Amino acid sequence: MCALFCFWLLDSDSFFLAFSPIFPYTIHILCVLCVSAVTSYLKLSRYKGLAFGALAVKSLPLAYGASVILFVNTHLPRDTELGVYSLAIATFFALSLAGKSFALFPLIKFQAEGAAVPGVWTAGVTYWTGTQLVGALGVWLLAPHAPGIFRAPGLDTGMRWAAAIILTFIPRDLVSALLQSRRQMGRLFVLEAFYFLAAAVGIIILALMGSLSTANQVLAINLGAGLLSTLAAPFLVWGTLPTWARPQSAVWKRTALYGRDSLGIGVGDLAYNQLDYHLLGLFTGPAQVALYFAAKNFFRFYNAVTQAINLLIFPTSSNLYARGEIAKLKELVEKVLSAQIGLLVIINIGVLLSADWIVAVVYQGKFPDAAGLLRLFSLASFFEPLYMVSENVLYGIGKPRAVLIAMWSSIVIFVLLAATLMPRFGAQGGALTILGTLLSLAVITLIFLHRELHINPVTIMRRGLSLTSSILRR
Repeated sequence: MCALFCFWLLDSDSFFLAFSPIFPYTIHILCVLCVSAVTSYLKLSRYKGLAFGALAVKSLPLAYGASVILFVNTHLPRDTELGVYSLAIATFFALSLAGKSFALFPLIKFQAEGAAVPGVWTAGVTYWTGTQLVGALGVWLLAPHAPGIFRAPGLDTGMRWAAAIILTFIPRDLVSALLQSRRQMGRLFVLEAFYFLAAAVGIIILALMGSLSTANQVLAINLGAGLLSTLAAPFLVWGTLPTWARPQSAVWKRTALYGRDSLGIGVGDLAYNQLDYHLLGLFTGPAQVALYFAAKNFFRFYNAVTQAINLLIFPTSSNLYARGEIAKLKELVEKVLSAQIGLLVIINIGVLLSADWIVAVVYQGKFPDAAGLLRLFSLASFFEPLYMVSENVLYGIGKPRAVLIAMWSSIVIFVLLAATLMPRFGAQGGALTILGTLLSLAVITLIFLHRELHINPVTIMRRGLSLTSSILRR
């Protein structure tokens, strides 16, 4: 039934005809949700300094994402160059996320909770650098075979660009993790700005000059912007780096054990974040990857708030749990989730109704078939914060195995859905795969979160309604 509803959404005429009779009720519901969302954020004002800083940091990927949507997706040939760029940049992100999961997430956790004994910094740096060097070498060796595997001529050069970008980002991502663990959002903003704003400006300049036409140009811009950010990184932590000490065997083992569990978590994340491009490329070729990429780019705007919150929720949950302030942590998580869900309902009503217009205006008629995909991604956006916040809280309180179980369970679902839907439905099958995967992740992680903190959809809703009523009575 869920699948039939999703395919019904792809037919815009059916969607509008069915939705039009309930506009009066929709307006009433939107008003209630607006009040709930705003009051939830008002109650979070004690964290507003860090929250605004985190939002500022995550606004930078949106600037870059906007340049990709408005210029890269509209200037690169749809059936060739855009597919090559999508696969190459997804390869970089996949390797980066895997390395962060194994090496940097444990480092952030230990630094944030004050458990960074001598040698933890050294172990984290070593593991991170090692994984990225191995990853870059693997991508470089894969490059000559990539065009045949993904049926994408020119992808060999794209993969070599991806390997170079991986190497360039090693120092800047290490500094980024350190700043995140210290919750130094101002410095983190500067570090991220050097990359995202420089890349966005480079893309816009080439587009306005009429010279933007190949995947190699966009990848070169990413490499140059990453180099700028890496060069700025040492100045942002000058004189404040943790002590470099030789780790004892217990430190190596502890970091590796946490890294093992968080890598399992990261594998689940990169499955729906990046590997979907590769599977779609294997099943259908670069043209469907380009269409899918064009629609999924809007997802950046959906998860910006979630990513901003996760910059804080991970180290904050570690800190609160270590101090035994469980009730305070439970209250914080419920407020965050109730506010996010309320805002998503408000936003997605507009997206579901105007997806055809959005796609037509943004892509100037190049991707008319992306509107249905955008509607599917808007539905998926409801489950993304539920699972991502739950995941970060569980990992922050020292329960990585719970998230590991959720992730690997969802990977099975992801693979089954991808193998069933992508070959038959192409890009639409990819969007349905993401929707099903995120739904499973949200359900499983919430079950574990309920076991640890007694949080569930009912308590989240009650928290939002309670905050709303307390404000309205004033």
